[in-house]
Amino acid sequence: ALRRRGPRRRRLAYVVIGFMLLVIAGILIAAVSIKFVFPHRELIVRVDDVEYTRGDLVKLLQAKQKQFELVGGSFKSGREVFEALQALIETEMIAQVAPDYGVTASDEEVDAEIRRIFMPNVGSAQVDARQIEREFEDRYGSFLNEIQLTNSQFRAEIRKQILRERFKQHIGESVPTVAPQARVHRIVLSPQDELELIREKFVDMLDGRTDPRVIRAAFKALVREHSRDDAEIVRLGGDLGWGPKGVFKEYDDLIFSLEVGKLSFQTPNFNDPQQLYVFLVSEKDEARAVDPVNLDRLKTAALQDWLNDERANHDVFAELNSDIYAWLLNQLRLTTTITPSPAPNPLGF
Repeated sequence: ALRRRGPRRRRLAYVVIGFMLLVIAGILIAAVSIKFVFPHRELIVRVDDVEYTRGDLVKLLQAKQKQFELVGGSFKSGREVFEALQALIETEMIAQVAPDYGVTASDEEVDAEIRRIFMPNVGSAQVDARQIEREFEDRYGSFLNEIQLTNSQFRAEIRKQILRERFKQHIGESVPTVAPQARVHRIVLSPQDELELIREKFVDMLDGRTDPRVIRAAFKALVREHSRDDAEIVRLGGDLGWGPKGVFKEYDDLIFSLEVGKLSFQTPNFNDPQQLYVFLVSEKDEARAVDPVNLDRLKTAALQDWLNDERANHDVFAELNSDIYAWLLNQLRLTTTITPSPAPNPLGF
């Protein structure tokens, strides 16, 4: 009887041990899924019936990250997360309505853009065309493998980027190429600086003269002595160049109400209230051709205005809290070293 009970007890013990191992394995699998699998599948953006998960956004960020590495650029991950989320919403809206405006991107254009990004730079060297093609395919294949995107998925994103740029040009057709403009200068000060003494010094340097060259020379001397601006702008004497309304954004009303040669009152830097801006206009022109850089800025602003209005025509959901933000940054750390992100400058100049 004892011999018969022994095997039964062993079998029962094996069953109990096996059950416990299954429970432990289930707990481990659940913990791994909660930490690593489920977050990737969580909804982060929806535009009408099109949904994007956290994992989708991570892949797009990693794709951009790798493109920066290819060209030797600096990927500012902290800023890029916010910009990528916004771009995800905006490019999807554009993709949905672009055909109604006759804006399209062909397969050949997508091919050309991909080749532009990944084609090796051989310069003037004589290299076999087949070798160049192999290098292109290796670079492109390695890129897709590293960020875990299929060729069709990446092509879809490139198509959206082309559509966005083309749609910007379409919306930007309403932007005038000739407009009233001002040649704008600025000096950056702190609240502790002797603002009135600086103003008096500038008036004394002008001594009543109104020649634009004299105005710029006096202001340059003032900037180089007192300004806390970026080194390059200080080197240029605070000269921001010619620009129409819309280029200087939040400061337009202040700038375009100034008399030539008169300093503005101090106004806080929109991005850093601890800095004070004082503007100067050295010249005005009522009908000046808008230079290409400013024209592109105005077209970008026109597109943004259109997107802000268009958003009301779509069912848009987006979620980005501190936990999701930290999770996204952590995913990017797994693929590269993060470059510290400075606070974005909303001025654009």
